This record gives sequence, structure tokens and C-alpha cells, in this order.
Amino acid sequence: MRMQQEFTVAEPVSAVWKFFDEPESVAGCMPGVEQVTVLDKDNVQVRATQSLGPMTATFEAKVTVLERVTDELIRFRATGRSVRGAAGNLRTENTVRLRSTAEGTSVLVDGDLVLAGALGSVGQKVVARQADKVTAEFAANLQRALNGEPLSLIHI
Repeated sequence: MRMQQEFTVAEPVSAVWKFFDEPESVAGCMPGVEQVTVLDKDNVQVRATQSLGPMTATFEAKVTVLERVTDELIRFRATGRSVRGAAGNLRTENTVRLRSTAEGTSVLVDGDLVLAGALGSVGQKVVARQADKVTAEFAANLQRALNGEPLSLIHI
């Protein structure tokens, strides 16, 4: 399933890029993230819980950075499986593009998501709604973090 979301933060591209280059900081803005383990510069292990319609699942996933172009884009892949709740696996590949605007930085997230198992039975509209909700929460949390406001969303 292809997904695309876009939002703007009131900070310059260089500040957003610097933040995106710190996996713990990014994870701290993601709704549902419970644990983050940095394995190396390009690999992170994440545990997160998400709801998809009537189902909730806790996932363990490995996130691997595939490409970085400073101040322009970061491309990554996440693969994982549910460890609690609805059974299933996930695989996603995403590209995050940054573009300078008069308001600050436009962040465009382009992704391809595959869900298998019980999670794969959830309709595309339900998945798209949850992706929009998570992206909106992430954008608000990112703006707060860039403003230096504390976030107490996860325990790392």
C-alpha cells in the first residue's frame, strides 16, 4: 500500500536534518514507540504499539537506513513482527524529503507498507487513517522537540 503525507515545521532544513540524524530523538516523537535500541549508525531496533481499526498490535522491528543525502532526504526500511496483540508482520520502505519553504521546512514522507497475517486483513482506508493520525502526532511532537520542549512519550 502506497502512502504519502506532508507537513511543515517552523524550523530551517538544517535543524530538521540534524534532528532526523538522531534516531533516539526521532523515536521520541513517534506515537506508540516504547523502546529504542541503537545498534549502529544505520540500524535501530524499535518496539511500538499501534491500533489499526479494531486491532492493536505491539511490534518489534528493525529499522535500517538505506540512503542519506544531507539536508535533502533519508530513505529507510523497517521490517518486523507483532509480539503482542493481533498477529502479523510488517515491511515498509520510506523516503523522507526535506524542502525549505517560507514557513520553515516541508517534510514529505513517501512510503510503501505491506502488512501480513491478521493485520493484513485491515482495509486500506483504516490503515491510511492511522498513518495520517500518527504522522500528525509526529509532526506536532517534532515541532515541540525542535522548540526545546520536553517530550515524555517513550522510555528509552
